[in-house]
Amino acid sequence: WVDAFVEFLVTKHGLGAALGSGDPGLENLHALMLDTLVPACATLLDACAAADEVDPGITAYTLMRAIGNLCITGPDYDRADAKRMVSALLTGCRRPAQ
Repeated sequence: WVDAFVEFLVTKHGLGAALGSGDPGLENLHALMLDTLVPACATLLDACAAADEVDPGITAYTLMRAIGNLCITGPDYDRADAKRMVSALLTGCRRPAQ
């Protein structure tokens, strides 16, 4: 799921800026994305927390924002860099082996 989300974010280069622009015409799209993606991510996180795989204090919205920030590509930071950094983020979210 996270890999698909990363692909979506790095492919839609200007989407994040557009959604955060305050343009009233884009408010519905932003709400639709949040209303769809945040609950999906929350369901996955809940399952991971129940399996003691991730820290239960991580919220879907916070994780998605962190992933989104890591997916802002530019001349010296590309898709491969974003994927590598998101992988490192997810590793940091895992619970230590007991």
